[in-house]
Amino acid sequence: MERMIESQSVTLDKQTMQPKKISSVLQVLLIASSFAYVGTTYAEESALAATSNQPGMVGSAMDSTLDWFGFNHTKVEGLHTLYVGVGDTNSLLHFNVEAPTRFGHVYAKVGQFADGKNIAGQVGFRMPYLYTNEKDNDGVYFGAYVGHIMNSGIGGEHKNRLGGALEMSYLFMNQASLTAISVSVGAAQRDKDGNPDQQKVTPTVMFGLSWGFGVF
Repeated sequence: MERMIESQSVTLDKQTMQPKKISSVLQVLLIASSFAYVGTTYAEESALAATSNQPGMVGSAMDSTLDWFGFNHTKVEGLHTLYVGVGDTNSLLHFNVEAPTRFGHVYAKVGQFADGKNIAGQVGFRMPYLYTNEKDNDGVYFGAYVGHIMNSGIGGEHKNRLGGALEMSYLFMNQASLTAISVSVGAAQRDKDGNPDQQKVTPTVMFGLSWGFGVF
């Protein structure tokens, strides 16, 4: 009788220990697979970082997004950091500064409308969409800007009206200079004291021309 009880207890011990062994094995496998996944991911990231500086290789999520939309990364090799010049955008006679960066150009304009009196300004960006060839930076750029986009006669006086616009431009660019010809579509803020057209948001087509000289 005692032997039967002992054999039954041994059998029960084996049955209770077996799930523990299985659980331990699963834990070990899970930990091992986690380390393997981390190691593989690290190796892939290291290989990607090593090749990101090679022409035609994607180096970041931003690069992938730009490539998906068809935008080319700005060529900054051999260019000045800053271009300073003058221009005219929808009768805004201005001084401008433009800086090429890896993901596009940023620029600012400060001046006065031809029929205005107060200082006006704009800030914007351009992204290269299509270069004419691989040897220069000439080509089509898309972008947008915000700021004073028009001057209107309101209540017997002229006012600079804030707004925003989408822009398409063509750039002639090298180390010495930057010339931009642009066309944009935008709208200025409403003004309750103006005429019926000024009391609503009305899209306006605007043209621009600017030139800058590389200084830094």
